[in-house]
Amino acid sequence: MPEKEANYSLKMLFRPQRIPYWKLAACMAVLLAILNVKTYYRNMNIENPELRLRFLNWLFSWEYILQQFISLFTVAFLCYVTFNLYYQLSIRKAKLLTYFIALLPLLTLYLIIDQGINYFFYPESYYLLFKNPTAFLSDALLGLGILAVLTVLVVKVAVSNDVKEKNKKLELENTKLELGKKDAEFELLKSQVNPHFLFNSLNYLYSKSLPHSNELSEGILTLSEIMKYAFDRSHEFGDGMVLLQDEVAYIEKFLQMNSLRFGNRFYTSFEKSGRADGARIMPFALITVVENAVKHGDATNPHQPIRIKLQLTSEQLNFSCENQKKLRNTGIPSTKLGISNMKGRLQMTYDSNYQLLIEDTADTYLIKLTIPIK
Repeated sequence: MPEKEANYSLKMLFRPQRIPYWKLAACMAVLLAILNVKTYYRNMNIENPELRLRFLNWLFSWEYILQQFISLFTVAFLCYVTFNLYYQLSIRKAKLLTYFIALLPLLTLYLIIDQGINYFFYPESYYLLFKNPTAFLSDALLGLGILAVLTVLVVKVAVSNDVKEKNKKLELENTKLELGKKDAEFELLKSQVNPHFLFNSLNYLYSKSLPHSNELSEGILTLSEIMKYAFDRSHEFGDGMVLLQDEVAYIEKFLQMNSLRFGNRFYTSFEKSGRADGARIMPFALITVVENAVKHGDATNPHQPIRIKLQLTSEQLNFSCENQKKLRNTGIPSTKLGISNMKGRLQMTYDSNYQLLIEDTADTYLIKLTIPIK
């Protein structure tokens, strides 16, 4: 029974294999090539032609090339085992003594295998080893030191990247939970307000106001259309997307409603380019940006209106909204909750395939959004 538990624990140490073997082999192959090139150019400076020729014959001999390949794959495998073992110990926050107990046999094995390969191909070199062991000891210690340092550096980088990725996933999960809570609150609000009663009431008010005031009746009709789009989800596709042209129409009605509300104290510029035939986007992303500009921006200057630009290509939508900031505090605090929720929804819908740029200066506030078209 203890033997089975030990085997199970050993298997767990190498799951998952965080640092792939092929990457280590490729890196060591590059390092080995650099060292051989350096050795080649260093020995080409040998003045004795006979000695230089013997060196070239040795450097390009099949024994040397085979020895290099065997050393490459063997040492890469030892690094692979060492790195992954050290990685698993790191994420399990093992004690310092555990690191030494685990790594010391591997480093010893590295030394034995490396020297064994050299002895197999060049046994005559070991006569020199016994005569002058200190000459070889420095190289062996250097190799062990390099392996130990590389192990620490590579694993620390891997663990750091994993922590960042984990934090990113946790942040995304928290955003999903927050958005789920907001959706639940929105659904609860909709269930408390009977949409049919609301629309029928607005239609009644529209019919009553029509003979008396065209401006009032137009405002009631526009408000009815805005609320119908916001409450009715029948225009959404199965994947939750909506037609871009419907979103644009919604923005235009929203701007029209505010124009009726503020009269000649509300100025906007809405530039559109490109054909929106069949293009689909995430709902209520663009209107969130526009609502933020209307709520916190200054639209009273005809020379500095709220500037909205929409450019559509065959692959993506480029949307921007810029507004002047109000000179005085209006008493409406900016929680930036709408923009924050929009970021979370963009992340869930488009993953990282979108760009959101916010430029917040002393006088202006600019949001640029680029999203793919489906």
